[in-house]
Amino acid sequence: MLRGWRETIINRIVASLRWRLGIEEYHAKFVEIEQQLAALTPSVSTWAVTSWIEQATLERTPLVSVILPTHNRSRLLRRAAASVVAQNYSNWEILIIDDGSSDDTPAVIDQLTNELGDQRVRAMRIDPSGVCAARNHGLKAARGEFICYLDDDNTLHPLWLKAVVWAFSQRPQVDVVYGGIVIDDTLRINRKSRGALPFYYLYSFDRRQLVSSNLADIGVIAHRSGMAEAHFDESLREMGDWDLLLRLTREKGPLVLPVLACFYSTEEPDRLSGGITYEADAARVRKKAER
Repeated sequence: MLRGWRETIINRIVASLRWRLGIEEYHAKFVEIEQQLAALTPSVSTWAVTSWIEQATLERTPLVSVILPTHNRSRLLRRAAASVVAQNYSNWEILIIDDGSSDDTPAVIDQLTNELGDQRVRAMRIDPSGVCAARNHGLKAARGEFICYLDDDNTLHPLWLKAVVWAFSQRPQVDVVYGGIVIDDTLRINRKSRGALPFYYLYSFDRRQLVSSNLADIGVIAHRSGMAEAHFDESLREMGDWDLLLRLTREKGPLVLPVLACFYSTEEPDRLSGGITYEADAARVRKKAER
């Protein structure tokens, strides 16, 4: 349907241009317009699916576990947790894993627990072990039927948890879903520049492409609990999400869910992404995927 809509628009535009363009320029303009409209397709689909989910009535409301590791980011932790509290879907728990913080993170966690209750916020503290180890601790303790993830410097879209429950209910054969993400400044991801406007990304699933590069941040991935492959490689400093998605989709592809799941921030100077182990971690993930 979307492809037919796109072709109709392209044909109308280029038909109006044909009379004043040379044949080479005409074909170049056709390709340019097609690329621009193709980039809009995920956004159109996301608007439609999100609008439907927002008004949909769920037949079941199972518990969803949100695993939130943190380390020395007390001022951001409350914002991340608030994005879970603000969910349209109410049956959730947050598992906050303090990865050996030395700031006032324990005090913030205590405040959140007092405010929300220990059934809502389940906190644990571990020796500094890295984000993958922290997530594994959360997975072991999670009680939810479905598992979602959130990094402490990002936030969830208010409809994400409802979208996850809706998707798994609609597709009982599906074990893994991932959604779209808005990145605040793509030029700042690798710390080389800055100044881009926020942009929405939702990549189609392609196993060969996934072996080459990641398609989904951890904040947009959800899966059923109890999956044997749902664990993190603790030897990785970063790219645990890429490694996880490769493992979870080795035998069966995920559902690409056209909804906005997560808002991704690049403003923190101590982000793990693109750090000192980037090349080594990427090589390790690719090597494991090719086995």
